[in-house]
Amino acid sequence: MPDTVGTVRQLQDQIDAISAEHAAGNRDDYRIPSDDPEYKRAKKRALNILSARDHSSAELRDKLLKKEHPEDVVDTLIDKLTNANLLDDRAYAHGYVRAQRQRRSLSKKALRLQMRKKGLPDGAVAEALDDVQAEDEHELAFSVAMKKAHSTRGLPREVRERRILGMLARRGFPTGICLDVTRRALDEV
Repeated sequence: MPDTVGTVRQLQDQIDAISAEHAAGNRDDYRIPSDDPEYKRAKKRALNILSARDHSSAELRDKLLKKEHPEDVVDTLIDKLTNANLLDDRAYAHGYVRAQRQRRSLSKKALRLQMRKKGLPDGAVAEALDDVQAEDEHELAFSVAMKKAHSTRGLPREVRERRILGMLARRGFPTGICLDVTRRALDEV
């Protein structure tokens, strides 16, 4: 179990350090002072949210707004968290692609749609998906097809083919790849 209290304290220290740097430089970038009660409440909630798992800046913003924190306070907090490198949409996108490809075997298309739903900027999405090669996509689809082919061994070939094709299509793989790997998997099992 992660040390939530320790993580929250560490995040708090990083934000305070960034705030002190900006105050020392007489920067007036932030619209809401750090000692504002609304800001403190929003910051506490944001740190608790971030201690559980990483979020995109849009996800965190939406969660804070749903908890009825003022929009200007949330925007200031998001800016501070981003400047403190506690929110990094590009790093989040790369980690999300890796995790989803390992856990759920999703195609590039499906990943792109999910990351857009999470509010990630198009540049971060494209950069994260650039790491996924076409060969990897084909290989991933084949491993998914093989797994499904093994689990449907007792069924007629047409039924197995339909189930494998459906599963691959729901995971966003292109039709050509779906047909190719389904036939190969059924021939091997």
